Amino acid sequence: MATQGDVHKRRGANIMKTGLAMLVFGVAIALATAGENGNPQLNAFASVVALAGFITGIVGIGKWRERPAGD
Repeated sequence: MATQGDVHKRRGANIMKTGLAMLVFGVAIALATAGENGNPQLNAFASVVALAGFITGIVGIGKWRERPAGD
C-alpha cells in the first residue's frame, strides 16, 4: 500500500513554497521597475507582495513543524 506521507508536513511545505514564490515575484517586480522613472504604485505593490510572501513563508515553517494533538 502506498503511503501518502505526513499531510501536515506536506501542507506546511506547500505554504512555504507559495511564500517563497510570492517573495521572489515581489522582489523581481520591484527590481525591474526601480529607477528614476519607476512607477511608485507598482513598487509599493511589489513591496507588499514581497512582505506578504515573507510572512507566508514563516507561517509555512510553523505549519510544517506543527504536530496535531493525538500524534
